[in-house]
Amino acid sequence: MTPPELEPIDADIDLRTLFELERVDRDLFRALTVFPDRYNLYGGQVAAQALRAAGATVDDDRRPHSLHGYFLRPGDATRPTVFQVFRDRDGRSFSARRVVALQDGEVIFNASLSFQIPVPDAPARQAATVTDVPPPDQCEPMVIPRLFSFDGARPEQPYGEGDHEHKGRWPTRFWGRCREPELATDPVLDACVVTYLSDISTGIGPFSGDGWFPGPSLDHALWFHHTGGAADWMLMDLHPQAVSGGRGLYTGSIFDPSGRVLATLAQETLHGRPMKPKR
Repeated sequence: MTPPELEPIDADIDLRTLFELERVDRDLFRALTVFPDRYNLYGGQVAAQALRAAGATVDDDRRPHSLHGYFLRPGDATRPTVFQVFRDRDGRSFSARRVVALQDGEVIFNASLSFQIPVPDAPARQAATVTDVPPPDQCEPMVIPRLFSFDGARPEQPYGEGDHEHKGRWPTRFWGRCREPELATDPVLDACVVTYLSDISTGIGPFSGDGWFPGPSLDHALWFHHTGGAADWMLMDLHPQAVSGGRGLYTGSIFDPSGRVLATLAQETLHGRPMKPKR
């Protein structure tokens, strides 16, 4: 059962609508889709919308290949978010952008993003693999909390389910499928779908216990290797690396059903004790 605080959001919104931005000025955009949410704005949403804003300022022949972002303040899902894009460089093959996401005049997220003209004859090899993972239709159906337009399936967990009070809350391996596969025809929107999924759950769940648990995201990095994530199921495979100083680091890969790695990610989150209520 999904914990009560992570129940799906009660709003009828699709991803295409969520990724639509109003162009206020040449490099200034606004996300107008708002909805009620018991918790802070989901980080994967603001990161995906930042990518969408940056992608609107580069030539159509350039595709996203990396995103490096910092979550600076909690966002509010009931308020529009403004995205300011800075055109750092346009070279012969690469374009670099910075994006600042603002609410109420304050920065909630900033990111550096890079786009590249595809190199069709470049070799494609990978070290990351996942074996013995059943296809999604042979896994237990899973509700992916907080995500619009997504189905989920949960295979056996490589690190177990844990033995603490939050047992089973943070799967490190699961399937996710966007219910709008037509988004895969646009390379930027396709990468937005992958980004949107990439921030859900956590890889440091196996380190939880003794009153210490995963908290909000601090920073997030993504490298895109192949397109097509929005077209089919994607397997999220997360690996804990370390916790110290009240922070936790994990890495991961996102695969398509054939085992091709679509993206690599690294993320640091808070790792701490639940805050005590104010007296």
